[in-house]
Amino acid sequence: MLGINNALKWAVENNFDYIILPKNQYAICYPNPILIAYNHITLDFHGSTLKVIYDSDSKSPFDPRPGATDYFNYPGPYSGTPDGVSIVFRNANHSHVKNAILIGCKADRSFSNAAEAKIEWTHGIQLASGSAYCSVSHCTISSYMGDGVNINSTSPAALAGFSLGLTANEIDPVTGALIPSTNQTMVSKLIDLPSTPYDSMLISGFGYTRVTALNQKEVDVIYYNASNGYLSRYSNKKIYTPISIPPDARKFRLLFRNETDAAKNMQFTIQYGLSPHHNTIEFNEIYNTHRGGILLGGNYNIIRNNSIHDGNGLLDRKPLFPSTTRYGINQEDAYGDHSIVRDNLLYNLNHGILLGCWSADVYNNLFYNLTGNAVNLYVVQSVTVRQNQMYRCQAGVGIMTTNLPGAHVVIENNNMAYITNQTINGVGYEVYFERNVLIDVNSFSMPDDDKYVCRENRFIWTDKVAGIPFFTVNRTEYSVFIGLGVQREIYSRVYEHIGSIFQNMHLRLETRNQSTKTESVTLRDCNFFNSLLSNRIYATKSRHVSIQTCKLADTVVKIGNINTPDFSATTSISDSKIIATTVPYMIQNESNTGYGWVEMDRSVIEINNTTFNYFVTNVYAVANTASIILKNSTVSYTGTSPYPLPSYYEQSKKTAIRTFVNSRNRFVNIVLPQGEAGRYLDYDPAVEGLQPPVTGYWFRGDTYKHAAPAPGGYAGWICISSGYASAASWKASTAVRIGDQIQVNGRVYEAMTSGTTGASPPAWPTAPNATQTDNTVTWRDMGSLAQFRRYAPISEN
Repeated sequence: MLGINNALKWAVENNFDYIILPKNQYAICYPNPILIAYNHITLDFHGSTLKVIYDSDSKSPFDPRPGATDYFNYPGPYSGTPDGVSIVFRNANHSHVKNAILIGCKADRSFSNAAEAKIEWTHGIQLASGSAYCSVSHCTISSYMGDGVNINSTSPAALAGFSLGLTANEIDPVTGALIPSTNQTMVSKLIDLPSTPYDSMLISGFGYTRVTALNQKEVDVIYYNASNGYLSRYSNKKIYTPISIPPDARKFRLLFRNETDAAKNMQFTIQYGLSPHHNTIEFNEIYNTHRGGILLGGNYNIIRNNSIHDGNGLLDRKPLFPSTTRYGINQEDAYGDHSIVRDNLLYNLNHGILLGCWSADVYNNLFYNLTGNAVNLYVVQSVTVRQNQMYRCQAGVGIMTTNLPGAHVVIENNNMAYITNQTINGVGYEVYFERNVLIDVNSFSMPDDDKYVCRENRFIWTDKVAGIPFFTVNRTEYSVFIGLGVQREIYSRVYEHIGSIFQNMHLRLETRNQSTKTESVTLRDCNFFNSLLSNRIYATKSRHVSIQTCKLADTVVKIGNINTPDFSATTSISDSKIIATTVPYMIQNESNTGYGWVEMDRSVIEINNTTFNYFVTNVYAVANTASIILKNSTVSYTGTSPYPLPSYYEQSKKTAIRTFVNSRNRFVNIVLPQGEAGRYLDYDPAVEGLQPPVTGYWFRGDTYKHAAPAPGGYAGWICISSGYASAASWKASTAVRIGDQIQVNGRVYEAMTSGTTGASPPAWPTAPNATQTDNTVTWRDMGSLAQFRRYAPISEN
């Protein structure tokens, strides 16, 4: 490489700016890189092959360690030497490398010592020390232990880990003098600029604190001349943003806002001359990687039109790097701002892209056959992931937790096919997951935070999916869910489905906290086709499902309770259209214990088939497990002749029906069956009855109508004293369930636990919320018993 470096030097000194290497095969070795420290040159390797000569079982003549036997640790920090790099851009501007074939040291390593698999410090091409507007293109790079291309975050000069000498001051905007702070500002001491002149600098992170420890990620920079005379001030300079340096400036101060601790370690680095920026890595093939493909440090750098593949050890059957942090494009050990990654192909890797910078744009990349994430985001402030194709990856887009103010991620218009899971665990962001297509995803999850938006996406499941996928998000809007082939069953742990379409889906309607809390699910403005909406509890708390202004075509609504007698599954349907063309019923009760109900109110029900047998069917014949309330609705049959409805409910298991309510409905072209006494009601007991109400809380002045008003009777009952309605009395040695209520001496008590009452009544408390043990039952004082009187007598005339 000495010869190539000498040739470069001669060419530059003789004003050549395009250097072509004669096409051949060249041997290269560490630690002597081809050095590009010149501006405005292009080094064209003309298809030449440069191969690293390496023997991990013999000592390199350049290894400075006397007596060392771990030869494989050279070069790199384990040998106390710099990383091994084949080509280095060092503080170069507008310079380019193209058409090289580089083969690294991995090919010649024996890995006879298992520790050799941990090596990650040899790289193909490196851009360092503030190199800018450079490019690497049309190269083939393989078999390096670290990165094929490495853009690090170093600058020509840096200042870090120094005392800031902070004081609680502000800077006078006219004189530049220190003045007492009035608004939580801290000012540094005067800091000398380097003797080497630089026209700009920036504030970056320090070590693994990539976004600094500043409370506000901006600083003011105040410049002074050699005599401490005030020159100028730049305000609100964001970290990673270039900060211009006036030519006559020799010193500066930094002002920090929202800070009060003069001893605080701000954990930042001042990079003079900037870190590598505005570089382009394009049209390269990087493969047979060990740790990584491209390290993307610096600012405003572009990675595009590259093929990065085979980091899984299958090509050369060498051991894998012993960590899951194997990647195609990575910012784990580098950082910066506004990285652009587009139009790349990444396959046969662990992770595709791992980003940890201030901002980034990831678009139109193709990922396939990855054993990890297609895209994973570390601490970021603003990232867009759009128009990417992700095929057969373990995970789609992952997000880790951030503490940056206003952090947001947009994930839009991506196609994720056969992704095992699309799970976002990180918190601290606003996330917009919009207009994506997901095919056969086994798990989709977003945090319990309403700032995470799931909107206008399309979820498709084929019959190739094994098991029941999980879908967990607080709210979905205007999305499409389709099951191809068999009806697709999913666990839908969603509090609100708004404006979405479901076709051939079986939704197990659940909630995040169902094992510890009674929660509800809302389905509003949705369309369901050939679907099953299942509100079924098993070892959970009670759950209510509210279906509002929806269309249900050949869709069955199910409630169920399996072995959970103390809690209830209830469902209400309102202002909806229900169409039965192929289904023989609309409601299914799958309860072997407990009690639940389904209510249909103000809805339009259209029956198109003569195989429609009844409104509700039961899986079990366990007595009194469900009530069905049909009210204020229109039910019509579309056939030419009136349809004789066989029954309101399945007769063979009718004992499961406690009550079937048919109240204020209009039936068109339907002949109704006879109602069954003791089970069928033609009025709604929630608002009317034959006796005063026995459930609920009533305020003074509330009225309860008589269900069968007659001359000489009364219109109903009026509450004259607010409280709880109850007609049940305490009984000795009687089984009760959670939620059962009784009235004693003008007060109402509710069972907080299931159990059996004692042989004699306890001493009843008389203060609201006070509790009392009654054998194995605990009662809670709910308050006063409501009092009712008849009102509005009906004239005989």
